[in-house]
Amino acid sequence: MKLSKLSLLSILGVVFWLSAALFVRFAGEKIFSENNSNLIILFLLSFPISYGLIFITQKVANLKQSELLQAVSLMTFVAAFLDGTAMLWFKQLYGTTFETCFYGAAWILWGAACGLFLGYLLDRPEQKTA
Repeated sequence: MKLSKLSLLSILGVVFWLSAALFVRFAGEKIFSENNSNLIILFLLSFPISYGLIFITQKVANLKQSELLQAVSLMTFVAAFLDGTAMLWFKQLYGTTFETCFYGAAWILWGAACGLFLGYLLDRPEQKTA
């Protein structure tokens, strides 16, 4: 992959992570709290949300089907790096309580895993013609 495409994918990783982190911040304890029945729904929605983000990425970055896993892996690396950094030094980004930060970070991690799983399933090696 060219550097320009890698840069675009890195930027998308930042944008997608920041969107999720801000969602955690603004949803706060309304969703990210213990025994909240909406939490399981949000976790399950991570699959279609991740699929949508992969679809957007494929169109914006003009990716071939065979480049999806590499692209998702790079974006997930960027997001995981930012998430770990934010949880360590800037946890107020996620909310004011430990509980909100804990469940919010778990949801972001779950979303990253969903993205990697879907990237693996959707990635198709190019067929070589003889």
